[in-house]
This record gives sequence, C-alpha cells and structure tokens, in this order.
Amino acid sequence: MASNKTCFLKQKTQTGNAFASIAVSFLVTTPLVLSTALTSAQADEGHTHTDETEYFVGLDTLQVLTSGTYAGLENPNYNRLTFLYAHREENPTTNHFHGIGAYSYSGSKDSPTITSTNTNNRIPEPYTQQSPLTLLPGTGVFSGRLVSTPTNEEYSNLKTQPVLSLKNSTESEDQYLFNSSNRRWQGSLQGATTGLQLVSISDGLNVTDKSGSNLFNSVGDIYTVGSSDNFYFNPTFWTNATAPLGTYSATFKLIDNGTTNNRTALGESGTFSFDFKVEKVPEPTTTIGLGVLGVVALSLSRQRKRIGNERMN
Repeated sequence: MASNKTCFLKQKTQTGNAFASIAVSFLVTTPLVLSTALTSAQADEGHTHTDETEYFVGLDTLQVLTSGTYAGLENPNYNRLTFLYAHREENPTTNHFHGIGAYSYSGSKDSPTITSTNTNNRIPEPYTQQSPLTLLPGTGVFSGRLVSTPTNEEYSNLKTQPVLSLKNSTESEDQYLFNSSNRRWQGSLQGATTGLQLVSISDGLNVTDKSGSNLFNSVGDIYTVGSSDNFYFNPTFWTNATAPLGTYSATFKLIDNGTTNNRTALGESGTFSFDFKVEKVPEPTTTIGLGVLGVVALSLSRQRKRIGNERMN
C-alpha cells in the first residue's frame, strides 16, 4: 500500500485552522454560528466525502504476497471479490485502496491458517480509532427514523461501485487510485453477478434502498448489487428515532451468483462490518462546549490515524 503520511500533514493544518476559528467564534458569535464553523472545520481540506465514491468492489489479482510476515506465500485472497475503501490523499499520487475484511493468514509463516477476514475488517477502519458513523434524523420516507447520511465525516458516503468504473475517468486522482498497488485490483468482474450477503445484524438496525424498501428479510439473505463491471449501489442503514443509545453493526460478505452456462464463480469475499451509533442530541446550551471538545477529539483521532497508517504501510 502507498503511504498515507500526507493525511497527517493535511489534517494537522486543518486542525490548527479549526482552533483559530474556534477562538474567534467563541468571543464574538452565537452558539449557532459556532456550531456551523465547527462542522466546516471537520471537513477534509481539498475534498469532501459527500460527493465522491469511497467504496469499491474489486477482484484481487495478486497471486503471491510480496511483503509482510507472509511474503512469498500464495495470497489467500487471490481471485476473490474484495470490498475496498478508497483513500484519496492530499497528494493524489499516493491514492490507494484498503481491503476491508479480505482473506488473510494468521499464525506462524511455517504453519499459517487461512482466515476469512482480516484485522482491518470494519468501517470505520479500526486503526483510525474513529467512532462509529452517526445515524441522523431522516426526512421523507425516513421520517421518524435515524439514518446513515453522507456528511463530511470520513466513511459516511456509502456509494459503492466496481473498481473498473474508474478506468475511463478523466480525473487524474481517479487514475492514480485505479492504478495503485501495481494495478492489483483491476481484475474484471465480467460475467459476475455480485451479491451482498447479510451475515449478522444488530437488533433494531435495518438496511434499505433509497425508497425505504428492505434489502434483507433475515440473516443469510443475498441482495443482488449488480452485474459485471457496471453497477451503482448506495444502501441506507436506519433505526427508529426512539432506538436505545449505543452502537449498531451489520456484517456482510460479497458473493458471485453468476454461474450461467457453467461459468465458474469468483471466490467470495471475506467478512466486513459497518458500525453506526445512536447518540443523544446535545442541548443548544451545550453546543459550544461540545464543539470545542469535538475538535480536540478530532485532532487526537487524526493523529492516531496517521500513526496507524504508517504502521499498516
């Protein structure tokens, strides 16, 4: 994987600017204005997470592992569907994917065990120590519910497309992402019918399409995401507005159901999970205090992310 060191530089600058903004706002503005400033301060400088595809489905074409503890061994994730998160950096030449829940090894190199997931198998990614994604009040068909919503919070835009959807992009940052990791994730899904299988889900959490129709009736169900290398998938997760406070999670894996004309299906992916939280909405009088603490927490979280990325790479 390419290095994520640029993330920290971008976040350090942004956090410094956020503190300066807070100092001024605290002295001369109302809580409402300060709350807006804090929301802006938490956006990643240079891009937002509300308008870009963050998640992709790829096919792992790496046959032999080339780095790490198990270098030289056959890749247990080879020729498998893989759920990927796109890291788009301030320096786009370092854009890259992280495999979320890919098949991996555990144990000693002399006697390894193949595991149907990896340690980086949750969203938000565990190494970042980012808290679960916040479920927010919904509108329209989601009125009276708390729903997953694209915000400037990293990982919040759940739009998912195949890696090859980047192939003809005219954006240079997309091409750097597409060609990252020595083109490891460019295997074609031609002929595949990609399905998302529900492995487990917290009580009270639901998964629907944009119209509010449930995608799964029970654990084990498979929802067809799309065919070949041309699909677009954007699920919505929700709970009732009165749901108990806490963390809600759903675990999935990708399945290829395209076996027409005796076609051999691609290997299924490892398991991966999404974590969401239901939290109490703060009172208006506490907005300033919580906002200041939030930016402090943001700074610490991003520093931990930088350290974690350096360890992963």
